[in-house]
Amino acid sequence: MVGRKESDCGKATGFMIEQNTEAAIVGKRCKLLRPVRDRQGRVRFSERPIILREVSNLGRTMFLVQFDDASTTFLFPNELTIE
Repeated sequence: MVGRKESDCGKATGFMIEQNTEAAIVGKRCKLLRPVRDRQGRVRFSERPIILREVSNLGRTMFLVQFDDASTTFLFPNELTIE
């Protein structure tokens, strides 16, 4: 990233950039707004996962969430509400 300091754009992790605002939401529970599939292919809906991280990938914001059984998946902001 030419002409930008790391503090301007967050911490780069491969193609993903961790957002500096993530501290305000990390550890909070969220509610799923529609059924989503986790990495194992299971459909989730009635659960309230915990937000582990907010990332930006190709200009899109996503949240890494963890369900009660420790499985994780990435969700877009339109798929959840933060409680």
